[in-house]
Amino acid sequence: MKHLTIGLFHDDTFGRELGRKGTESDILMFNRKMEEHIFTFMSPLDDKIFPKSQIASSIDAAIIVFSAINRELGETVVILDSFGVSDGIAVTSLYATPEQIAAITKDTSVGSFIVGTRDSAKILEVLKRLRPRRDVDSPVMVVVDHSFSVKGVGEVVLGFVKKGIVRKYDTLSLLPANKQVVVRSIQMQDEDFDQAEAGARVGLAIKNATIEEMRRGSVLCAPDSIKTSSALDLSFQKNSFYPNEIRKGDLHATVGMQTLPVTITEASATKLSIETKKPVVYTPDDIFLLLDLNATRTRIMGKGQAIHN
Repeated sequence: MKHLTIGLFHDDTFGRELGRKGTESDILMFNRKMEEHIFTFMSPLDDKIFPKSQIASSIDAAIIVFSAINRELGETVVILDSFGVSDGIAVTSLYATPEQIAAITKDTSVGSFIVGTRDSAKILEVLKRLRPRRDVDSPVMVVVDHSFSVKGVGEVVLGFVKKGIVRKYDTLSLLPANKQVVVRSIQMQDEDFDQAEAGARVGLAIKNATIEEMRRGSVLCAPDSIKTSSALDLSFQKNSFYPNEIRKGDLHATVGMQTLPVTITEASATKLSIETKKPVVYTPDDIFLLLDLNATRTRIMGKGQAIHN
């Protein structure tokens, strides 16, 4: 089966046309199985910026419905561009013609999106043709987006296999809790499997950890394969639409499915030093999206990556 995870932005009803409603929190999930394809659609509830940035960090492609030209839509374009999301569909509306969409998305990764109408059948056909790269050879990494207890099963996490292959009975590291856990079972689309490869959305029954220790943004990985830290240096690229000077102080950052408070302790045009109260999980490839929730215009300050000395 070919798995694809798609972010859906700026239309609260379209997900029901594209798939069957699944998990609901501040992120709405919709699932669809078609022939050899399994699609997972993720939509932020009420366009909240934390889940929106978390979704953008984790998807293969995106659908943006240009239902209104406002700050929130502009932020979505900047967020997707920051995370390098270049596959997707830009949906026209009465408020946005193809020419207007082209002007808004110029010089961003969203500029490469296919522009089309709000036609679920055609959109699904476009998604079938996408071929995201999958890294099945690296050590396993599963990013958690939800966790809960199931009677008769125990503690369960939902998430995505970002790298490698997760197997039943694997002993993995749980970060940032820094615990060793065991994968008791694997489900995909309510069916049991012995393993799941990179790209798959999975439900894992986990032994030796509580749901509080497996909150969104937690990572299950091969032992010693991923780092955590409470102090990092980031190479930094400021968002050109952010009008303020980058200074020391408190803000938020999204990396993977984690959004957490951070403090800038040192700042220059191309480098930031940040500290966090709790350890943050990251890989060398991960993008840190810096957010200023008090900004009156765009809240996207810019992006960075960890510098490894």
